[in-house]
Amino acid sequence: MEGRAEQRVVKGITAAILGTSFAYAFSNSITSVLINELVDAFALTGAAQGLLSSMLSLGQMAAFLLNPMLQGRVNKMTLLLLAGFLQVVMLLGSGFAPTFALFALAMAVLGMGGGWLDGGINSCMIDLHPTDNPKYLGMLHGIYGVGSLLAPLVIQWLLLAMAWRSVLCCIAGLVLLAMVLVALTRKGVGVGGPKSMGEERLTPAQVWDYLKKGRNLLLLGCAALTTMVQGGVNCWIVRYMFLAHDRGALGATCLTVYWIAATVNRFLAPRLRVRPLVMLMGGSLLASLFLGAGILSGSAAAMCVCVGLVGLVTGHFIPMIVSVSAEGYRGSTTLTTSAVMLVMGVVRVLLPLTMAALTDAVSVSAGMALPAVAGLLGAALCAVALRWKAGEGTGE
Repeated sequence: MEGRAEQRVVKGITAAILGTSFAYAFSNSITSVLINELVDAFALTGAAQGLLSSMLSLGQMAAFLLNPMLQGRVNKMTLLLLAGFLQVVMLLGSGFAPTFALFALAMAVLGMGGGWLDGGINSCMIDLHPTDNPKYLGMLHGIYGVGSLLAPLVIQWLLLAMAWRSVLCCIAGLVLLAMVLVALTRKGVGVGGPKSMGEERLTPAQVWDYLKKGRNLLLLGCAALTTMVQGGVNCWIVRYMFLAHDRGALGATCLTVYWIAATVNRFLAPRLRVRPLVMLMGGSLLASLFLGAGILSGSAAAMCVCVGLVGLVTGHFIPMIVSVSAEGYRGSTTLTTSAVMLVMGVVRVLLPLTMAALTDAVSVSAGMALPAVAGLLGAALCAVALRWKAGEGTGE
Protein backbone atom coordinates (compact mmCIF):
# COMPACT_ATOMS: atom_id res chain seq x y z
CA MET A 1 0.00 0.00 0.00
CA GLU A 2 2.85 2.35 0.87
CA GLY A 3 4.44 1.70 -2.52
CA ARG A 4 1.20 2.48 -4.32
CA ALA A 5 0.74 5.67 -2.32
CA GLU A 6 4.21 6.82 -3.26
CA GLN A 7 3.56 6.02 -6.93
CA ARG A 8 0.44 8.19 -6.82
CA VAL A 9 2.46 11.02 -5.28
CA VAL A 10 5.15 10.69 -7.94
CA LYS A 11 2.55 10.76 -10.73
CA GLY A 12 0.90 13.82 -9.22
CA ILE A 13 4.15 15.73 -8.84
CA THR A 14 5.21 14.74 -12.36
CA ALA A 15 1.93 16.08 -13.79
CA ALA A 16 2.34 19.34 -11.85
CA ILE A 17 5.91 19.75 -13.12
CA LEU A 18 4.81 19.17 -16.72
CA GLY A 19 2.12 21.82 -16.26
CA THR A 20 4.75 24.19 -14.88
CA SER A 21 6.96 23.58 -17.91
CA PHE A 22 4.07 24.46 -20.24
CA ALA A 23 3.30 27.68 -18.36
CA TYR A 24 6.99 28.62 -18.19
CA ALA A 25 7.20 28.40 -21.99
CA PHE A 26 4.62 31.19 -22.18
CA SER A 27 6.30 33.47 -19.63
CA ASN A 28 9.67 32.89 -21.30
CA SER A 29 8.28 33.91 -24.71
CA ILE A 30 6.99 37.38 -23.91
CA THR A 31 10.10 39.40 -24.82
CA SER A 32 10.29 37.80 -28.26
CA VAL A 33 6.58 37.60 -29.12
CA LEU A 34 5.69 41.07 -27.75
CA ILE A 35 8.87 42.78 -28.97
CA ASN A 36 7.08 45.07 -31.46
CA GLU A 37 4.49 46.18 -28.89
CA LEU A 38 7.20 46.83 -26.30
CA VAL A 39 9.37 48.82 -28.73
CA ASP A 40 6.40 51.03 -29.62
CA ALA A 41 5.16 51.42 -26.03
CA PHE A 42 8.52 52.56 -24.66
CA ALA A 43 9.83 54.21 -27.88
CA LEU A 44 12.94 52.00 -27.88
CA THR A 45 15.74 52.49 -30.38
CA GLY A 46 19.08 50.87 -31.14
CA ALA A 47 20.49 48.35 -28.69
CA ALA A 48 17.70 49.07 -26.20
CA GLN A 49 15.40 47.00 -28.40
CA GLY A 50 17.30 43.86 -27.44
CA LEU A 51 17.88 44.81 -23.81
CA LEU A 52 14.73 43.12 -22.50
CA SER A 53 15.78 39.68 -23.73
CA SER A 54 19.22 40.24 -22.22
CA MET A 55 17.71 41.25 -18.87
CA LEU A 56 15.62 38.07 -18.87
CA SER A 57 18.73 35.98 -19.60
CA LEU A 58 20.80 37.74 -16.93
CA GLY A 59 18.10 37.07 -14.35
CA GLN A 60 18.11 33.39 -15.29
CA MET A 61 21.89 33.22 -14.97
CA ALA A 62 21.72 34.80 -11.51
CA ALA A 63 19.25 32.09 -10.46
CA PHE A 64 21.48 29.32 -11.80
CA LEU A 65 24.37 30.73 -9.76
CA LEU A 66 22.27 30.85 -6.60
CA ASN A 67 20.64 27.43 -7.03
CA PRO A 68 23.53 25.34 -5.63
CA MET A 69 23.64 27.55 -2.52
CA LEU A 70 20.00 26.68 -1.86
CA GLN A 71 20.56 22.92 -2.22
CA GLY A 72 19.51 21.18 0.97
CA ARG A 73 18.48 24.47 2.53
CA VAL A 74 15.19 25.00 0.73
CA ASN A 75 12.78 22.18 -0.17
CA LYS A 76 12.64 21.81 -3.95
CA MET A 77 8.87 21.99 -4.17
CA THR A 78 8.88 25.06 -1.92
CA LEU A 79 11.44 26.71 -4.19
CA LEU A 80 9.27 25.91 -7.23
CA LEU A 81 6.32 27.60 -5.53
CA LEU A 82 8.35 30.66 -4.58
CA ALA A 83 9.79 30.92 -8.09
CA GLY A 84 6.36 30.55 -9.70
CA PHE A 85 4.74 33.14 -7.47
CA LEU A 86 7.69 35.47 -8.13
CA GLN A 87 6.96 35.12 -11.84
CA VAL A 88 3.27 35.85 -11.25
CA VAL A 89 4.09 39.03 -9.31
CA MET A 90 6.61 40.20 -11.92
CA LEU A 91 4.26 39.51 -14.84
CA LEU A 92 1.56 41.55 -13.13
CA GLY A 93 4.07 44.22 -12.13
CA SER A 94 5.48 44.53 -15.64
CA GLY A 95 1.94 44.83 -16.95
CA PHE A 96 1.54 48.00 -14.89
CA ALA A 97 5.13 49.31 -15.18
CA PRO A 98 4.94 53.01 -16.19
CA THR A 99 8.57 53.33 -17.34
CA PHE A 100 11.02 51.28 -19.34
CA ALA A 101 13.48 51.15 -16.43
CA LEU A 102 10.88 49.52 -14.16
CA PHE A 103 9.81 47.14 -16.92
CA ALA A 104 13.42 46.08 -17.56
CA LEU A 105 13.94 45.52 -13.83
CA ALA A 106 10.78 43.39 -13.73
CA MET A 107 12.14 41.34 -16.65
CA ALA A 108 15.37 40.66 -14.75
CA VAL A 109 13.47 39.46 -11.66
CA LEU A 110 11.10 37.50 -13.90
CA GLY A 111 14.16 35.81 -15.41
CA MET A 112 15.43 34.94 -11.94
CA GLY A 113 12.13 33.26 -11.14
CA GLY A 114 12.33 31.48 -14.49
CA GLY A 115 15.86 30.27 -13.75
CA TRP A 116 14.73 28.75 -10.46
CA LEU A 117 11.78 27.14 -12.23
CA ASP A 118 13.90 25.82 -15.09
CA GLY A 119 16.56 24.33 -12.85
CA GLY A 120 14.00 23.07 -10.35
CA ILE A 121 11.74 21.20 -12.73
CA ASN A 122 14.70 19.47 -14.40
CA SER A 123 16.23 18.49 -11.07
CA CYS A 124 12.89 17.27 -9.68
CA MET A 125 12.24 15.15 -12.75
CA ILE A 126 15.62 13.43 -12.37
CA ASP A 127 14.93 12.78 -8.68
CA LEU A 128 11.43 11.45 -9.27
CA HIS A 129 12.52 9.08 -12.05
CA PRO A 130 16.13 8.06 -11.28
CA THR A 131 16.13 4.97 -13.50
CA ASP A 132 14.41 6.35 -16.61
CA ASN A 133 14.87 10.11 -16.36
CA PRO A 134 15.86 10.56 -20.06
CA LYS A 135 12.29 9.56 -20.96
CA TYR A 136 10.71 12.00 -18.53
CA LEU A 137 13.17 14.80 -19.26
CA GLY A 138 12.31 14.37 -22.94
CA MET A 139 8.65 14.63 -22.04
CA LEU A 140 9.35 17.70 -19.90
CA HIS A 141 11.15 19.53 -22.69
CA GLY A 142 8.65 18.26 -25.23
CA ILE A 143 5.84 19.92 -23.27
CA TYR A 144 7.96 23.08 -23.12
CA GLY A 145 8.34 22.86 -26.91
CA VAL A 146 4.56 22.59 -27.33
CA GLY A 147 4.16 25.67 -25.14
CA SER A 148 6.77 27.53 -27.17
CA LEU A 149 4.89 26.67 -30.38
CA LEU A 150 1.51 27.73 -28.98
CA ALA A 151 2.66 30.88 -27.16
CA PRO A 152 3.06 33.10 -30.27
CA LEU A 153 -0.30 31.96 -31.66
CA VAL A 154 -2.18 32.42 -28.38
CA ILE A 155 -0.54 35.76 -27.60
CA GLN A 156 -1.27 37.13 -31.08
CA TRP A 157 -4.87 35.96 -30.72
CA LEU A 158 -5.16 37.69 -27.33
CA LEU A 159 -3.73 40.89 -28.82
CA LEU A 160 -6.75 41.05 -31.12
CA ALA A 161 -8.98 41.48 -28.09
CA MET A 162 -6.83 43.31 -25.52
CA ALA A 163 -3.73 45.45 -24.95
CA TRP A 164 -0.32 43.87 -24.42
CA ARG A 165 -0.39 44.75 -20.72
CA SER A 166 -3.54 42.69 -20.30
CA VAL A 167 -1.87 39.80 -22.14
CA LEU A 168 0.84 39.78 -19.47
CA CYS A 169 -1.87 39.48 -16.83
CA CYS A 170 -3.36 36.49 -18.67
CA ILE A 171 0.04 34.76 -18.73
CA ALA A 172 0.36 35.50 -15.01
CA GLY A 173 -2.94 33.66 -14.54
CA LEU A 174 -1.60 30.64 -16.44
CA VAL A 175 1.53 30.49 -14.26
CA LEU A 176 -0.62 30.90 -11.14
CA LEU A 177 -2.74 27.92 -12.21
CA ALA A 178 0.42 25.82 -12.59
CA MET A 179 1.52 26.86 -9.09
CA VAL A 180 -1.83 25.79 -7.68
CA LEU A 181 -1.15 22.32 -9.10
CA VAL A 182 2.31 22.31 -7.53
CA ALA A 183 0.85 23.41 -4.17
CA LEU A 184 -1.74 20.61 -4.26
CA THR A 185 0.94 17.96 -4.83
CA ARG A 186 3.59 19.46 -2.53
CA LYS A 187 2.11 17.83 0.56
CA GLY A 188 3.24 14.46 -0.79
CA VAL A 189 6.91 15.39 -0.44
CA GLY A 190 8.27 14.39 2.93
CA VAL A 191 4.94 12.98 4.08
CA GLY A 192 4.86 9.53 2.54
CA GLY A 193 6.33 11.09 -0.57
CA PRO A 194 9.48 10.20 -2.54
CA LYS A 195 12.64 10.42 -0.43
CA SER A 196 14.68 10.79 -3.63
CA MET A 197 13.87 14.50 -3.73
CA GLY A 198 15.78 15.18 -0.53
CA GLU A 199 19.28 16.69 -0.83
CA GLU A 200 22.14 17.41 1.53
CA ARG A 201 23.49 20.92 1.93
CA LEU A 202 26.16 21.71 -0.60
CA THR A 203 29.58 22.87 0.56
CA PRO A 204 32.21 24.86 -1.40
CA ALA A 205 34.47 21.79 -1.21
CA GLN A 206 31.83 19.69 -3.01
CA VAL A 207 31.46 22.31 -5.74
CA TRP A 208 35.23 22.42 -6.21
CA ASP A 209 35.36 18.63 -6.30
CA TYR A 210 32.68 18.63 -9.00
CA LEU A 211 34.62 21.15 -11.09
CA LYS A 212 37.89 19.19 -10.77
CA LYS A 213 36.49 16.08 -12.46
CA GLY A 214 37.52 15.76 -16.09
CA ARG A 215 34.28 14.12 -17.16
CA ASN A 216 32.21 16.91 -15.64
CA LEU A 217 34.22 19.55 -17.50
CA LEU A 218 33.85 17.58 -20.73
CA LEU A 219 30.09 17.42 -20.26
CA LEU A 220 29.91 21.16 -19.55
CA GLY A 221 31.87 21.69 -22.76
CA CYS A 222 29.38 19.46 -24.57
CA ALA A 223 26.55 21.53 -23.08
CA ALA A 224 28.15 24.74 -24.36
CA LEU A 225 28.73 23.43 -27.88
CA THR A 226 25.34 21.77 -28.28
CA THR A 227 23.72 25.01 -27.07
CA MET A 228 25.67 26.86 -29.76
CA VAL A 229 24.12 24.55 -32.37
CA GLN A 230 20.55 25.02 -31.18
CA GLY A 231 20.93 28.62 -30.06
CA GLY A 232 22.64 29.62 -33.31
CA VAL A 233 19.72 28.38 -35.37
CA ASN A 234 17.16 29.95 -33.05
CA CYS A 235 18.73 33.39 -32.74
CA TRP A 236 20.09 33.87 -36.25
CA ILE A 237 18.13 31.91 -38.86
CA VAL A 238 15.59 34.70 -39.43
CA ARG A 239 18.38 37.26 -39.87
CA TYR A 240 20.35 34.88 -42.09
CA MET A 241 17.41 34.20 -44.40
CA PHE A 242 16.88 37.94 -44.80
CA LEU A 243 20.51 38.81 -45.47
CA ALA A 244 21.40 35.77 -47.58
CA HIS A 245 18.17 35.27 -49.50
CA ASP A 246 16.06 38.38 -48.83
CA ARG A 247 13.41 36.05 -47.39
CA GLY A 248 12.82 37.25 -43.82
CA ALA A 249 9.31 35.78 -43.68
CA LEU A 250 10.65 32.38 -44.72
CA GLY A 251 13.11 32.66 -41.84
CA ALA A 252 10.20 32.77 -39.41
CA THR A 253 8.77 29.69 -41.13
CA CYS A 254 12.14 27.95 -40.73
CA LEU A 255 12.01 28.65 -37.00
CA THR A 256 8.53 27.15 -36.75
CA VAL A 257 9.61 24.07 -38.72
CA TYR A 258 12.63 23.72 -36.44
CA TRP A 259 10.53 23.78 -33.25
CA ILE A 260 8.00 21.31 -34.60
CA ALA A 261 10.77 18.88 -35.53
CA ALA A 262 12.62 19.44 -32.22
CA THR A 263 9.44 18.83 -30.22
CA VAL A 264 8.78 15.56 -32.07
CA ASN A 265 12.37 14.54 -31.34
CA ARG A 266 11.99 15.22 -27.60
CA PHE A 267 9.12 12.78 -27.35
CA LEU A 268 10.64 10.08 -29.57
CA ALA A 269 14.39 10.15 -28.81
CA PRO A 270 14.13 8.75 -25.25
CA ARG A 271 12.36 5.69 -26.65
CA LEU A 272 15.39 4.72 -28.72
CA ARG A 273 17.70 2.17 -27.12
CA VAL A 274 20.78 4.31 -27.62
CA ARG A 275 23.10 5.72 -24.98
CA PRO A 276 22.45 9.45 -24.37
CA LEU A 277 26.05 10.47 -25.12
CA VAL A 278 25.95 8.53 -28.39
CA MET A 279 22.75 10.36 -29.32
CA LEU A 280 24.38 13.68 -28.42
CA MET A 281 27.42 12.84 -30.54
CA GLY A 282 25.34 11.68 -33.51
CA GLY A 283 22.96 14.62 -33.28
CA SER A 284 25.84 17.12 -33.17
CA LEU A 285 27.54 15.57 -36.19
CA LEU A 286 24.33 15.36 -38.24
CA ALA A 287 23.31 18.90 -37.30
CA SER A 288 26.68 20.17 -38.51
CA LEU A 289 26.30 18.33 -41.81
CA PHE A 290 22.71 19.47 -42.38
CA LEU A 291 23.47 23.09 -41.52
CA GLY A 292 26.57 23.10 -43.70
CA ALA A 293 24.59 21.62 -46.59
CA GLY A 294 21.93 24.29 -46.24
CA ILE A 295 24.49 27.10 -46.30
CA LEU A 296 26.38 25.67 -49.28
CA SER A 297 23.19 24.97 -51.24
CA GLY A 298 22.55 28.66 -51.85
CA SER A 299 18.82 27.89 -51.83
CA ALA A 300 16.36 29.38 -49.35
CA ALA A 301 14.01 26.41 -49.67
CA ALA A 302 16.85 23.91 -49.15
CA MET A 303 18.00 25.83 -46.10
CA CYS A 304 14.50 25.64 -44.62
CA VAL A 305 14.45 21.87 -45.12
CA CYS A 306 17.90 21.55 -43.56
CA VAL A 307 16.86 23.61 -40.53
CA GLY A 308 13.94 21.23 -40.02
CA LEU A 309 16.36 18.30 -40.16
CA VAL A 310 18.59 20.06 -37.62
CA GLY A 311 15.60 20.29 -35.28
CA LEU A 312 14.88 16.60 -35.80
CA VAL A 313 18.37 15.58 -34.65
CA THR A 314 18.95 18.17 -31.89
CA GLY A 315 15.67 18.37 -29.96
CA HIS A 316 17.01 15.91 -27.37
CA PHE A 317 20.16 17.93 -26.60
CA ILE A 318 19.05 19.66 -23.40
CA PRO A 319 17.24 16.75 -21.69
CA MET A 320 20.03 14.32 -22.60
CA ILE A 321 22.92 16.49 -21.40
CA VAL A 322 21.04 17.26 -18.17
CA SER A 323 20.46 13.53 -17.63
CA VAL A 324 24.05 12.48 -18.38
CA SER A 325 25.50 15.22 -16.17
CA ALA A 326 23.49 13.95 -13.21
CA GLU A 327 24.90 10.42 -13.41
CA GLY A 328 26.65 9.60 -10.14
CA TYR A 329 25.25 12.67 -8.38
CA ARG A 330 22.02 11.35 -6.95
CA GLY A 331 21.11 13.64 -4.07
CA SER A 332 22.94 16.61 -5.65
CA THR A 333 21.07 17.07 -8.90
CA THR A 334 20.54 20.76 -8.13
CA LEU A 335 24.31 21.24 -8.53
CA THR A 336 24.59 19.35 -11.82
CA THR A 337 21.47 20.88 -13.34
CA SER A 338 22.43 24.42 -12.33
CA ALA A 339 25.96 24.02 -13.72
CA VAL A 340 24.64 22.87 -17.10
CA MET A 341 21.97 25.59 -17.21
CA LEU A 342 24.49 28.28 -16.25
CA VAL A 343 26.85 27.29 -19.06
CA MET A 344 23.93 27.32 -21.50
CA GLY A 345 22.88 30.76 -20.25
CA VAL A 346 26.35 32.21 -20.82
CA VAL A 347 26.38 30.80 -24.36
CA ARG A 348 22.96 32.27 -25.12
CA VAL A 349 24.12 35.72 -24.04
CA LEU A 350 27.40 35.68 -26.01
CA LEU A 351 26.40 33.70 -29.11
CA PRO A 352 24.19 36.32 -30.87
CA LEU A 353 26.92 38.96 -30.41
CA THR A 354 29.56 36.62 -31.84
CA MET A 355 27.44 35.61 -34.83
CA ALA A 356 26.60 39.25 -35.55
CA ALA A 357 30.28 40.21 -35.38
CA LEU A 358 31.27 37.37 -37.74
CA THR A 359 28.52 38.37 -40.15
CA ASP A 360 29.72 41.98 -40.24
CA ALA A 361 33.45 41.19 -40.31
CA VAL A 362 33.46 38.22 -42.70
CA SER A 363 30.15 37.25 -44.31
CA VAL A 364 26.61 36.17 -43.55
CA SER A 365 27.57 32.56 -44.34
CA ALA A 366 30.47 32.71 -41.88
CA GLY A 367 28.16 33.86 -39.12
CA MET A 368 25.69 31.03 -39.79
CA ALA A 369 28.55 28.51 -40.07
CA LEU A 370 29.53 29.01 -36.42
CA PRO A 371 26.83 26.59 -35.12
CA ALA A 372 27.93 24.04 -37.72
CA VAL A 373 31.54 24.23 -36.50
CA ALA A 374 30.28 23.94 -32.91
CA GLY A 375 28.43 20.77 -33.92
CA LEU A 376 31.66 19.15 -35.12
CA LEU A 377 33.51 20.13 -31.95
CA GLY A 378 30.58 18.97 -29.83
CA ALA A 379 30.60 15.55 -31.49
CA ALA A 380 34.32 15.26 -30.80
CA LEU A 381 33.89 16.14 -27.11
CA CYS A 382 31.04 13.64 -26.75
CA ALA A 383 33.28 10.95 -28.26
CA VAL A 384 35.95 11.72 -25.66
CA ALA A 385 33.37 11.77 -22.85
CA LEU A 386 32.22 8.29 -23.88
CA ARG A 387 35.62 6.98 -22.76
CA TRP A 388 34.99 8.18 -19.19
CA LYS A 389 32.74 6.14 -16.94
CA ALA A 390 30.29 7.96 -14.69
CA GLY A 391 32.15 6.74 -11.61
CA GLU A 392 35.48 8.00 -12.96
CA GLY A 393 33.95 11.35 -13.71
CA THR A 394 32.56 11.81 -10.24
CA GLY A 395 35.26 10.34 -8.14
CA GLU A 396 33.22 7.34 -7.04
